[in-house]
Amino acid sequence: MVCPTCGREIQPGVRFCSGCGQPAPPPPYVPVHEAAAQAGLVRPLQGRVIAGVCAGFARRYGWDPVVVRLVLVLCFFVAAGTPVLAYVVAWIVMPNEPWVVPMQTTAPPPPPNPTGPPTGTMGV
Repeated sequence: MVCPTCGREIQPGVRFCSGCGQPAPPPPYVPVHEAAAQAGLVRPLQGRVIAGVCAGFARRYGWDPVVVRLVLVLCFFVAAGTPVLAYVVAWIVMPNEPWVVPMQTTAPPPPPNPTGPPTGTMGV
């Protein structure tokens, strides 16, 4: 970023310009879905059981999805249903993993016709 008052470079995360002392401009707004996607917290397309929330947390932090699901079920019984609300909120906030279309390879050209172009008369 650049200070709008003095034009000096401002490092990300600072609150004031070191050159003129003016407050730094606020960081740009990032929607929650984009912030979660930038952090690597997405609901994967493969390995979902209900909505992919547990699989997303497991993939992001390198855990086993089965362990995350078991912890969620245990917390459900201990915390009187509060994890259900947290699961629904995470379902809303976490974006889906983007679809990746595989690149198509070009097919080789067909072999040339060994007999040449078709010739003949029609109906005679």
